[in-house]
Amino acid sequence: MKIVDWNELPELGVSHDPSIKKKTLINRGEIPQLMMYGTAVFKPGQKVELHKHDTMFEVFHIQTGKAVFTISGKDYEVGPGKCITITPGEIHGQHNPFDQNVTWTYFGIATD
Repeated sequence: MKIVDWNELPELGVSHDPSIKKKTLINRGEIPQLMMYGTAVFKPGQKVELHKHDTMFEVFHIQTGKAVFTISGKDYEVGPGKCITITPGEIHGQHNPFDQNVTWTYFGIATD
């Protein structure tokens, strides 16, 4: 059993852009196949360049604000309540072209 207080977690930079901050509630290795579970805040103008994960599903649940996700060459504008699942091998990225922060909860699940 483990209880984590989100309010006490340090803000860390995401691997694709350290200026984008995340809080990790569950780290890689704590639960089999779960790569991480956490939250992130994208400020206006921030983005993650196109990339892919060959052996990982990635799931994003938007909490506040709006963002644009580019998945396999198509743009999707998403806001609060939307949930996006990226499958292994899909080229994807995200950015915040809007004037307010966007926050989401997200996790990755390894397929290998």
